[in-house]
Amino acid sequence: MLGQVGKLGPKYNEWVTSPVDRQLRLFRSDFLEYLTITPWYVVPMIWIPVITYLAVIGTKKYIHITKDASPFIPVALSISEGILLWTLIEYSLHRWVFHIEPSGKSKLMIYFHFAIHGLHHKVPFDSRRLVFPPFPAAVIAFSIFKLTSFFFADCTHLLVIAGGLLGYVIYDMIHFYLHHGAPQESSYLYHLKRYHNQHHFAHHNNGFGISSVFWDNIFGTALHLRKLAIGIKW
Repeated sequence: MLGQVGKLGPKYNEWVTSPVDRQLRLFRSDFLEYLTITPWYVVPMIWIPVITYLAVIGTKKYIHITKDASPFIPVALSISEGILLWTLIEYSLHRWVFHIEPSGKSKLMIYFHFAIHGLHHKVPFDSRRLVFPPFPAAVIAFSIFKLTSFFFADCTHLLVIAGGLLGYVIYDMIHFYLHHGAPQESSYLYHLKRYHNQHHFAHHNNGFGISSVFWDNIFGTALHLRKLAIGIKW
């Protein structure tokens, strides 16, 4: 499929936002195809040990530098800062990178858009493509690690990164659940599922928050869900 989307030209944007309920194959090669498929459980399996390691090493480093024998509160605050930072990164990537609209004249931009996010809008129920593959996630994590080193103190930097990665894992698990789960009416996840469905099937250029709608409210891209007389049974 990836080799064909460039032929759509100006029709690409309309085509990619018209979802279908089936699986999608990107590559003819079985090996390349395998690299693009990520079961949901791979995300916590890979990243939770990394988060634990960073949190432990970061806490030891904080104690060593500050000589604080009771670091629970500052450690918890630093991890919370990382989680909050992730929600902003989540929103920013989704809005300004994943939802860039490629010109119909640029096949390269069409290929890029489809590979990073367009395919998810085309086949939103393909359970194999709902979480981020480990390799590109690691590239983004490393870039954020280097960038945040300029903004956070050396004694808390690892803790902030641990929090950011924790926020990412929570986001990916929520995203998978919003597509395949059945949250109870009036719950937070029920609201998020309705919200995310509106983004996919009605308002593609709004509602970029997935694990939280906080930044949508800040940047004016929030979706306003109408009150339903009867709750939805997923």
